[in-house]
Amino acid sequence: MNEDRKLDEQTLWQGVKGMLGKQQMDLGYHWSFNLRQDPKRLAFVLSRYKFAAKMACKGVEVLEFGCSEGIGTPILAEFATGYTGIDMDAQAIIDAKTNWEDERCRFIHDDFMGKSYGRFGAIVSLDVVEHIYPEYEEGYWATVHANLADEGIVVIGTPNITSAPYASPASQAGHVNLFDARRLEAAMQRVCHNVFLFGINDEHVHTGYHPMCHFLVVVGCYRRTQLQSPSQEFLA
Repeated sequence: MNEDRKLDEQTLWQGVKGMLGKQQMDLGYHWSFNLRQDPKRLAFVLSRYKFAAKMACKGVEVLEFGCSEGIGTPILAEFATGYTGIDMDAQAIIDAKTNWEDERCRFIHDDFMGKSYGRFGAIVSLDVVEHIYPEYEEGYWATVHANLADEGIVVIGTPNITSAPYASPASQAGHVNLFDARRLEAAMQRVCHNVFLFGINDEHVHTGYHPMCHFLVVVGCYRRTQLQSPSQEFLA
């Protein structure tokens, strides 16, 4: 009886497995490290991409600033009409192109600051702005504004400055421009008329007490005709 059951279940699984096809992929340096050293982070990051995709990406052309190895590409592109990912890490772009061959997706090795790639219905940039030195930050927001369609939606996510004491040594070394909730919201208000601020703890998106949010996400829509001047409150 047990041997018959085992054989039946093995046969069943082999049939299911055959339906999956051969779609193996190789993670790049960045995400191989994360999966080995801090595997739960993959769940956190993918949940942020899912939120961005639900907010902004259905039925439009998507532009991602700082796409890295394209770990979020299939989520952002799933219901989009097209996807463009930009990153200045040449090897990351090679890895992204290797893994994601969907004809709707393209990857560009470039320093996106100050560049125009078109006018997109959605712009997503997660875990990027904190790596840009404050003296160059103006160029980041100007680039977001220049590439956003008039009725487009932009989603920017970054670690909360209040979480900095708990960050890893690598994160502390790379995060040179951290935001609190008020500063991030004010920055997006320069780009868009309507702005909505959320917090994320682990995989959970919420509207709770901002200082206790590990990660902040700001969503903007209805692009301003001109990028507004920075608030004096947040100027160094």
